Amino acid sequence: MLEVVSMVSAHIAPERIAGVIEAFGAAVRAGMPERQHVSLLRGDGGLIRIVTVWRSREHLERYLARGDKPFAAELLEAAGGEPVADVLELVMDSKAAWWP
Repeated sequence: MLEVVSMVSAHIAPERIAGVIEAFGAAVRAGMPERQHVSLLRGDGGLIRIVTVWRSREHLERYLARGDKPFAAELLEAAGGEPVADVLELVMDSKAAWWP
């Protein structure tokens, strides 16, 4: 079962980035059990990207099937961004216990 990675990005106004960081931290502290790992990244020009490693595509699909707006998209929209999402299969990772 392959893990999948979702990446949700948006440009956020500089004065709203601290709020995004605060809300992201609160959500992580509250717990996100369906995710294997989640990171908040900041780039130049107000670029914010939330990268999530899901245990499997099925975990991601179950999360999306709940009908709520996905956390990353909701967080970035609330900060005035226009989120763009990508989902990719995690083919190989440097932390893997084996290499083909």
